[in-house]
Amino acid sequence: MQVCKLFLKIVKKNIFLFILYFSIFTLISVFMIKGQQTETKYKEQKIAATIIVEENSEETEAFLSFLELYIKNVNLKNGQNVSDALFWDDIDLYMYIPNDFYEKIIQGQAGIEIETSPDSLEATALLSTINSYFNSLRESVRLGICSKENAFSYTTKLFKEHHLVQVELTSKESTGGMRGVYDMAVYIIGALILSVVGIVSFEIRTTDINRRLRISSYSTGKRNIMLAICYTVFSILFVGVITCIAMMLFPKQITSRLFLYIMNSMLFALIAVFMALFLSSLFKSDMAYSCVSNVLPLATAFLCGCFIGLDILPEGTKAFAHIFPQLYIVMATQYIQTATEFIFLEYLKIIWPCFLFMGVFIIGSILITNHIAKSEN
Repeated sequence: MQVCKLFLKIVKKNIFLFILYFSIFTLISVFMIKGQQTETKYKEQKIAATIIVEENSEETEAFLSFLELYIKNVNLKNGQNVSDALFWDDIDLYMYIPNDFYEKIIQGQAGIEIETSPDSLEATALLSTINSYFNSLRESVRLGICSKENAFSYTTKLFKEHHLVQVELTSKESTGGMRGVYDMAVYIIGALILSVVGIVSFEIRTTDINRRLRISSYSTGKRNIMLAICYTVFSILFVGVITCIAMMLFPKQITSRLFLYIMNSMLFALIAVFMALFLSSLFKSDMAYSCVSNVLPLATAFLCGCFIGLDILPEGTKAFAHIFPQLYIVMATQYIQTATEFIFLEYLKIIWPCFLFMGVFIIGSILITNHIAKSEN
């Protein structure tokens, strides 16, 4: 209990600093996540087009009625040719409809002449729609669904019934936001635990506290075990707070897999504790350790896909990131979200290197701590 009381006393002494760290890290991550999850609405707009008709007919009128869904007719300026109008974006599309276009389309030929602006994606999309329209027209005639005489009217009516002039698309609610929280939690947990362990460890090393602990019946090994337990409990509280934030941000994404996200984050919290203990044992200067504890979590977060999806990262970066345990936690988070059915053995195949990292950190901490204790004696 002596070590635990000492731990709580040091935490209480630096509580403002811990809260400040946690608030800054969390607010930055929340803003980043909410920015990624902002719902975007798209509205379909009509494009500017110039249409020249050689001869009006019933088929021409039906086809123009179909085009009204997608275009607004614009007349060329006096003396302006089609190429200039397309180049200067005065129009996005030019179309010439000859008098025999119907027969050519029925026969599978290009019945109309079309030119589009080279930088107009809308015009390119409209070309695809027109091709679909003509294909539907030909198939309707071939299959006997409608006669050749009323094929245009039938196809135009068909497209109008299945088309809204103004279409609003909203991103579908999924579990991507929840996963984003726990991806960034890898950075938050790592940064905070490294900071907490550093502050507590270096304050315990001060002469008065260190002498008092040596006089007591607690050995160095027992003291370190108790400190590791205190750090672990403290880190679990971090995970709990992050989970509450995730639930408040994305209440619609709360599923049975939330427990798996929490389990995965707690595993990393345990790894982060042993990693922090190992790193703190390597440094005699708290300033040097402070630099590492600030830089390392941020660097590994970028390398291991906490901020950027793993599918976007270069292969070389991902290969290098395998030397950090954060990568396997992020990969496991991705598996939890995307797997149709969660299989624990598959999860273990992803995160098993994390247990190797923990072993290395624990053994390294024990060896270095014993070496320091012997040298001081």
